Amino acid sequence: MKLLLKALPHLLIALLLTPLHAVGDVPNSLPDHIVGDIGVAAYTSNLHIGAEGTQSLILPYAFFDYQRFFVRIDEVGIKTFKMGYGYLEIIGKINLDSYKVKSPFNGASINRSDPIPLGLGTFQETPIGGFFVNAYHDFGKSKGALYELLYFAELETYQKIVFYPQVGVERQSNQYANYYYGINPGESQLTGYSAYSVPATNNLLAGIMVEIPVIDSWYINVYGKRKWMGNGINNSPVMNRSFQDNLFVALAYRFK
Repeated sequence: MKLLLKALPHLLIALLLTPLHAVGDVPNSLPDHIVGDIGVAAYTSNLHIGAEGTQSLILPYAFFDYQRFFVRIDEVGIKTFKMGYGYLEIIGKINLDSYKVKSPFNGASINRSDPIPLGLGTFQETPIGGFFVNAYHDFGKSKGALYELLYFAELETYQKIVFYPQVGVERQSNQYANYYYGINPGESQLTGYSAYSVPATNNLLAGIMVEIPVIDSWYINVYGKRKWMGNGINNSPVMNRSFQDNLFVALAYRFK
């Protein structure tokens, strides 16, 4: 894990310094109309925090570009100047998870405010797959930092079903992780949990999206992801599993 984190800056620099003449698949202009998928999805997650179980929501689904604006499921942003295989992006992360810590001892609850991660990132669509490198500051109550390195591959079958396997690593600063998974002395007395302060933590994740054509320009997208939490978070008394799961099923129309 430490070697991977040390390699992140070098990977980002290599992507950003790629000569533009070597970038054959990046369009020279931004689309003047919506290009991508828009629809509706059922989202389900289980953070394994406290006594709360599965959380489910039905919400809009989007993965599209329009001029410099883009939406990528749980990310929205603006593309600035071009670099490497993509753009430097001003980006925000939409977090649909509920950080409600309900005590199994006395039923008392602690409600954490939703994070508001805003920052800079880049999506590098290279010949060997897509790399997402993002750095956020949480403008919510944690005031912490969140970093992501994600990789997606694309595997198309003869039936035009496309698989997008994903691997990645996430780093939460101590302020970020402690706000959402820590227990201060006052909260300890309220809930019966032991007090705990969470250090900065690295989390590994893996997932897969399956894109299934339905008819004409309609598609079903199914996505599942598991995040294995690092020891800093797993040692928190509010955690009842060492991992967190996310799943959604979407029906979307593709604009071309």
